[in-house]
Amino acid sequence: MKREDEPITPDEFVIRAIWTGFYNPQNPLPILATAFRPRSDETDGISVFRAACLAKPEDVLVVFAEDKRDKYALALLPVAELLKLELTVEPAKIETVTGHAVLPELNCTAVGADKAIWREIQN
Repeated sequence: MKREDEPITPDEFVIRAIWTGFYNPQNPLPILATAFRPRSDETDGISVFRAACLAKPEDVLVVFAEDKRDKYALALLPVAELLKLELTVEPAKIETVTGHAVLPELNCTAVGADKAIWREIQN
């Protein structure tokens, strides 16, 4: 496992917790773009977790209330692909889970200002 203070590298993967309603394996694009839309309180970017810093992917669910954890699916995203989209992954340490990071470009202000451009990136 990597320490969360180690630099994030292109060969890593990050995990995005998404509502299960945003995931349907029967669709051509199984994950809806709305799964990557920042919430109104995500001013610093959408939350992700570095897989290399976790004992197991399910560890990210600790940030949610226990009775809501089954409402989330976990999407594994290659950092290299995020970089190709000109997104960055920045560490954003939290107390509950190691390896928390954000995608600062996907923040509520930027996405709200130019929805068309960001919708394409979210897809």
